Amino acid sequence: MILLLMLVLAAAPRSAADSTATPSAAVAAPRDSSAVRDSSTARAPLASDALADELPWRLTPVQEIVGSGTGRGQVMEPSGLTTDAFGRIYVADAAQHRVQQFGPDGSRLWEVGTLGSDPGELRRPMSVAAIGTLSIGVLDVENRRVDTWDLFGRWQGVLIDLAQLEDADPVGRIDAIAMATDRGGAVFVADAERDRVIAFDFSGRVSGVIGGIGTRPGSFRGLRGLAVSPRGELVCTERANGRVQRLTAGGRALASWPLDVKPGRALLPAAIDDSARVAVADEATGRLWMFDARGALLARADGLAGPRALAFAGDGSLLVAEARAGIVRRWRLVPARAADAGAEH
Repeated sequence: MILLLMLVLAAAPRSAADSTATPSAAVAAPRDSSAVRDSSTARAPLASDALADELPWRLTPVQEIVGSGTGRGQVMEPSGLTTDAFGRIYVADAAQHRVQQFGPDGSRLWEVGTLGSDPGELRRPMSVAAIGTLSIGVLDVENRRVDTWDLFGRWQGVLIDLAQLEDADPVGRIDAIAMATDRGGAVFVADAERDRVIAFDFSGRVSGVIGGIGTRPGSFRGLRGLAVSPRGELVCTERANGRVQRLTAGGRALASWPLDVKPGRALLPAAIDDSARVAVADEATGRLWMFDARGALLARADGLAGPRALAFAGDGSLLVAEARAGIVRRWRLVPARAADAGAEH
């Protein structure tokens, strides 16, 4: 009888609790919560799944820097955005083929560009970024080049001719969607069609190729945004992989976290500040996120009209260009308690 009972117990299936008591190495939680996540594994819970009201901070619009219109000091389709060391703001307008400089308060200072392909002319300016401390660069995606102007609006020349690189090995054709720079004057261009980032030195010569199609850290699928920190770290956003990556200038992964986005062609503009806070926006849904350096979600805002470019200002505020609305607004990160108290009053 005892022998029969032992045989029955040995043949019985284990309970659900028993079957999960010892997780395999493939699904065990990593020891270091800051470790780079490989998006080829199962999707982790998205930080952005949290409700905006439950987050510790609020993203609040505090000032309209540039308004919508066709006149001077107005924009129709703001697509590029940056600031300089003096707090002045540069806005590339893809629809009006021009770049305008504004003071920190939004006062118009100058504009450059007109429709065309000759020196100093623009067709579809997208990204704008500081080149060192004395120039700005403008990525013109239809003329397929990066032009430079000084801080007084004087055209300096073509820094990078993307068309001439088509026959260059190993670079080949570059279909640029975004450009960013570091303090030393290095230029990085995101090539969406080949899921890679091309690095150029301050003179416009190719210095490296980062990434390539894939799901592992340091590679990309659906690359749709690029930013560079003052220290030279890269932030890359991907739609197909649904993630944000922080990389060294050489392409080594520093951190990675999931992003709640769908595949598509809409941009995912990004910005990173001195403290490695990362801002990301979804042009398709109008959502704006703010993360810390390791991807913890600090704040979220919804209802923006086609956010296409982001830039941190020197005072820590975030500038956002909304292409569909034709406006550039300043946003601030405010503690949730203070924001809620202000709303009550």
